[in-house]
Amino acid sequence: KGEIHSIVKLSILRPSTKEKLNFELKRDNIAVKHVPYWGIDEDGIGYIRITRFSKNCAKDFKNALKELKTDSSRTLEGLVIDLRGNSGGLLSNAIKILDYLNVRGEKLLSSKGKTNKSNKEWVSRTKPLIDIDLPIAVLINKSSASASEIVAGTLQDLDRALIIGQKSFGKGLVQ
Repeated sequence: KGEIHSIVKLSILRPSTKEKLNFELKRDNIAVKHVPYWGIDEDGIGYIRITRFSKNCAKDFKNALKELKTDSSRTLEGLVIDLRGNSGGLLSNAIKILDYLNVRGEKLLSSKGKTNKSNKEWVSRTKPLIDIDLPIAVLINKSSASASEIVAGTLQDLDRALIIGQKSFGKGLVQ
């Protein structure tokens, strides 16, 4: 951590040769992709990995989904969304991803607080980007938490996806 464009001196000792290597690194902003991979296999099964629900996650997911859908070499026959190890993030981006997969007007999520003023309901506002009958599987594990549990649970509750994996972390709340 430090000031952008400042220099950090790093020394690495190689135990096998006892050689000390010195490096000078310049600090900079690093853009981390939270939709790091997507692809489609020879059977037409699309795969999208989401590591965190960050600021640009929904936009990256949308682009990945469009690319899978328009792949001229294969027809999209199914979709796997990998949320393993996803600790959550921004609820707004999780809702946008649900928007891309569900029918417009579908109730996606509701939250209840101590007062009526804090109660809220989210409804899908867009047309789905893929055929509503396209099979979806969501992969989760014990490290899938919060927004990833909300996405997985919503898709399961709406009979839109099958959840595969381990029991999730169990947080699944809106903060």
